[in-house]
This record gives sequence, structure tokens and C-alpha cells, in this order.
Amino acid sequence: MNIHELTDAEREQMLEVLFKRLGIDRWHPTRKELEEEIVEYLSKKHPCTLATCGSNGEPRVSVVDYVNEGLNIYIFSEGGGKFKNLSENNKVGVGIGTSARTITSVRGVNIWGIAEVFTEDAPEFSHAMTLFKPLIDDFEKQTGAPVEFPAGMMRVIRIIPVKMIYFHYNRGVAHAVWEAE
Repeated sequence: MNIHELTDAEREQMLEVLFKRLGIDRWHPTRKELEEEIVEYLSKKHPCTLATCGSNGEPRVSVVDYVNEGLNIYIFSEGGGKFKNLSENNKVGVGIGTSARTITSVRGVNIWGIAEVFTEDAPEFSHAMTLFKPLIDDFEKQTGAPVEFPAGMMRVIRIIPVKMIYFHYNRGVAHAVWEAE
């Protein structure tokens, strides 16, 4: 069996046909509009999957909570294999998506980025903790107890995107590519 790799032109043709059949006008957002769409979507805090890969080539996928500041993503974590991988390879993949109950409900973003890890002594850690404050406050409200972590255990991962592909079928957006300048 011959395998045919889809070209960009073929993908666009297929998407045009799909949206026409769905009765949805196709939208090709400008760079600014795309950034605004992605930031708005990231702000909804949908499930996030972080993919890392160490020097041995073995991938690791972690489902994590995150906050965003613009297009940058912050993850607060106590440890795990992702940190070993990040110490060997700071290139990451992130997938954030909503449940696709119908073809028109597809919405999400795939992100390729560079990760930096910060410990409690870094100013970037303190900055990220201000971003996480609403989540920590909510946890404390629900449990009635303060959040406490052993000193030196917690770290923050900041992901700076280099490429993103965004989908929002209800708005006519499919495979909208953003790349860092």
C-alpha cells in the first residue's frame, strides 16, 4: 500500500470543502487576531498535556494544570520525570483541547516551545506564583487549609512558544499557524 503524505495545499482544499459542507464561513485570522484568539482560549484553562523527551529519546506525557500570561504558559509542579527530561532537552510540546462532541466543536491549540525551569530562589518563580494565586486561593477555600509545600520541592516551568497551530471550527478556523518572529 502506498502512503500519501498530505500536502499543505491538499489540507487547505479539504478544509475548504469541509467548512462549505458545514455551512461555516472559513476565517483566516491575521497574526494579531490569531494571538488574541489563542490567548482567550488559553485563559479558559482547558486540560493541558505537556510532552517532554530526554536524551534517551523516550517521550513522556504529563497532564498538568497551567496558567498563561499572554502566549506564555506556566506550570507549577513538585517533580517527576518531566524535570529529568527538561534538564536534558528543553524543547517541549503542549496540547490543549476541548472535547470534540461534534465536528464543529473542535477547538484547541498545539504548541511547540522552549521550556525553562525555575526554583523558589528565582524571581521568575515568585512572578509565576502571583499568576497561580487564584488557583491556590480556590484550593484553600475548598479544603479550609493553607497550601504548604516542603522547601525546595516546587518548581515552575515557563514555556515560550515558537510555533502554534490553532483550531476553532465553530468560528471557521482550522490549522491556523503562528510562528515566533
